[in-house]
Amino acid sequence: MPAQWLSNSSDFSERVSNTLSGLMHSAARPARARRLRQVVLVLLVLWAVVALARLLWALFPSAETLPAADVAIINPVSPRGPATSADAIDIERMRSWHLFGEADAAPESDVVQPDVVASDSARDGIEEGARETRLDLKLRGIVASTEDGLGHAIIEYQSRQAVYAVEDKLPVSGQVVLAKVMPRQVVLDNRGTYELLVLFEESGLDAQASSRTAPPANARSRPAGAAQQVDKRADNRATALAQSYRARLYDNPQSLADVVSVNAVRQDGALLGYRIGPGKDKEQFEQLGFKPGDLITGVNGIALDDPANTVRLYQTMRSASEAVFDLERENQQLTVSVSLDGGTAQ
Repeated sequence: MPAQWLSNSSDFSERVSNTLSGLMHSAARPARARRLRQVVLVLLVLWAVVALARLLWALFPSAETLPAADVAIINPVSPRGPATSADAIDIERMRSWHLFGEADAAPESDVVQPDVVASDSARDGIEEGARETRLDLKLRGIVASTEDGLGHAIIEYQSRQAVYAVEDKLPVSGQVVLAKVMPRQVVLDNRGTYELLVLFEESGLDAQASSRTAPPANARSRPAGAAQQVDKRADNRATALAQSYRARLYDNPQSLADVVSVNAVRQDGALLGYRIGPGKDKEQFEQLGFKPGDLITGVNGIALDDPANTVRLYQTMRSASEAVFDLERENQQLTVSVSLDGGTAQ
């Protein structure tokens, strides 16, 4: 049996190979090869036609077919009622509203609103209950504004002076802002806490100097007689020194402490002027015509008994051609004149 099955298998494979070889020989004939190519070409054309038809059906879908009568429709669309059933619009009523005003109506008189005076209530009374500040600041001058609480102040920090306006930040560490300017003091906003900085606060040294040089309050009076004149305008060396001092005042105010010391002098709470003294170089101090203990009461006609004049003097001296100092020396009136003109110094 196995031998017969093997013989049948070999005969089958031989028949298949003979058949395939016969087909190949017949396909190799020119006539049959041409016919085979024609059949393949026809099949390709039919396939292309079918593909093109499917593409057209995809691009142009057919009209929607209505559902069969026995198909139940959920939420059918109800047709709208006739236009006559809608609510009629009352045009006359809308006209009576006069949305854009009446055409023939007389113009209404303008209602004058009372002017509301804007008062800056944020600064009112902030000085009440405020304590004196412990910050390393000195108030050297004040220019109050006509509006309450505004103005400018000259504040010194670490021997450097600068002019600050309300809401300006001060050079100390932390968030310290100038909150209000008053005639004799200013209010500082130190991180939400209001503190006072008093104008020209005297130190113990200033009080001792005033007690030694100033007579009693009831006996003090202006010296009588004409003021003596000390004219240094022709002295080129004095002019050069005055120019250098003015440059220091506007470039680096703290450097003036090396050449001159300035202390405020008051009597009965009123400012009299500033007492000056030499710094490290006494010879330069005297070269300008000054002597230790001189009390300066005015410069270029600007009296120094009013703290508000400090800023005015600070601005005037920037472009002044000369400086005329009114001072008291040993109970005598004296005037010292120094040139600030560069051409004279040269």
